Amino acid sequence: MTSGKRSKKAIAGLYSWAADTLYEPIVVKRAFPLLGGDLNHLVLEQGARAVEVAAGRPILDMPVGTAYFTIEMARRHSGVVVGTDIATGMVREARRAAARAGLGNLVTVQADAHALPFADGAFAAVLSTNGLQVIPGLAAAIAELTRVLAPGGTLFLSVVTLPLTAALPTRAGKRLPTVLKSRGDIIAALLDAHLSVTSASGHRFAVLMEATKPRCG
Repeated sequence: MTSGKRSKKAIAGLYSWAADTLYEPIVVKRAFPLLGGDLNHLVLEQGARAVEVAAGRPILDMPVGTAYFTIEMARRHSGVVVGTDIATGMVREARRAAARAGLGNLVTVQADAHALPFADGAFAAVLSTNGLQVIPGLAAAIAELTRVLAPGGTLFLSVVTLPLTAALPTRAGKRLPTVLKSRGDIIAALLDAHLSVTSASGHRFAVLMEATKPRCG
């Protein structure tokens, strides 16, 4: 097993274990506000903009986690919302949350961020909320999110980082995990995926961004 596969397996196992008892009370309700200030409210605002952009067309949320943020977006949306996560425990909890909320338009799928089981351009809006920092391979994850984003669609990102790259040589900085990368590193990855960055703002240790995919022709 390669180191990348081992990392993914470890992450999936950890988040599956935390899904039903620890994730929301500790990570979402305590860690995110501590690290990002008004981050949770800002993420909900991103979801509302995603609904507006999608205008009834499918939306992807990756990673969905326990669907803490996804539920409100699905309530607002007239179309399908797909939530994916590599952790089986997260997918299970998200499915339970959708059932409790009576939301038939929120569909959950277990999937690897680097190999999403969706067609090119399948989603009018794509969100990745506070997840890229723990997913190995920033460029590969963004490339895959871009692939499934429809031309003219918008990618909404929220990433928690403790940037060290500014203090390191460029070559060394490139090898760091996303949680240690800077806002500039993330913007560079978006530009490398041929996206146009339309918004970028910092909130303590969190960065929120929006980027659009060019229309064909």
